[in-house]
Amino acid sequence: MKLVLTITLLLLLGGCAALAPLLDEEGPERVEELTEAGEYGRALAALERLIERDPDNARLLSQREYLRRRAGQFEQGILIEAAAYLRVEDWARARERYQHGLSVLPDSEALQSAYEAFEVQRQHHVRALRMRLLLARAHGLIRERPMIEELHRLSPGNYRARQQHQRVEREARELAADLMELGEAALDADDPLLAVEALTLAHALAPLNESARRLEEAEAARQARLEVLQAQPIVDPRDDETWTEQDQALLDRYHAALRGGDLVLARQLLDGLSRRHPDNEDLRRLRPGLNRAIDTRVSAGLERGLRLYAQGRIREALDVWRPLTALAPEHRELGAHVERAERVLRRLEELQ
Repeated sequence: MKLVLTITLLLLLGGCAALAPLLDEEGPERVEELTEAGEYGRALAALERLIERDPDNARLLSQREYLRRRAGQFEQGILIEAAAYLRVEDWARARERYQHGLSVLPDSEALQSAYEAFEVQRQHHVRALRMRLLLARAHGLIRERPMIEELHRLSPGNYRARQQHQRVEREARELAADLMELGEAALDADDPLLAVEALTLAHALAPLNESARRLEEAEAARQARLEVLQAQPIVDPRDDETWTEQDQALLDRYHAALRGGDLVLARQLLDGLSRRHPDNEDLRRLRPGLNRAIDTRVSAGLERGLRLYAQGRIREALDVWRPLTALAPEHRELGAHVERAERVLRRLEELQ
């Protein structure tokens, strides 16, 4: 009997010892420890439980106000740091800051809202990167394809040349399908400028009646969009006192040239306006759209000329390529094709 009482007493003593840390966990000292460790969310939760048991305790209420201020300062600091990383497009560190902030303050509505907006922005950036990568791959393949096909023609029995040719043709079909999908999505999203670029490249890589039809629709939508943009004044004279009627006339000619497909003239006019107004942000915003139109025109023309050249229609290929050299004089591949076609044409004329 004495032995049983002794064991029971030991168990009771052990149980009390085990309960002590739990009681300490809820005490004011524990709240202070969490606060000093920067665990503001846990500290506030523990403090609220203490206040529920003792709602009139002035010390606890004062501690809660202090803790809320500390938590607010921490929250604001996270938002400022994340915004600074976003300004330099450091998405990984911005995300880490938001996640750290929410791990400390999981109930912060400001952090939750900012993080949700960040994720939307990040997903949009990812989609934009994938789109740009797809377009870049298409432009790159159109530049690479003529050289691969030339190697294949010069070395028809070469295994490596045949494998490269098969790879390029397979990639061209796959890219054309992806570009058709992008073009359709752009039309649905009322972005005819992107639709024209994607569908032009798709048709250049794999000419199909369907891609030609959708390209015509995209071109019509693009023309309508350009007319709307032209009707909107780009420069407010109050914002740029150096803007003159002559500048406005040049800008109108630029829009007309772009709408009419005269990209050479459009480039000359925009270059002239940009030299006259180097700090005009509105003019700078026109440049990416024009560059995209030029790149697409050159890539599509390069591919179309290649098909003519492969059929022995050298003069027709040159008729396609030569105007493009004025549009993109810095395009090395285009210049190389023109020089080669001219050499072949001279040799054919000498043989006659």
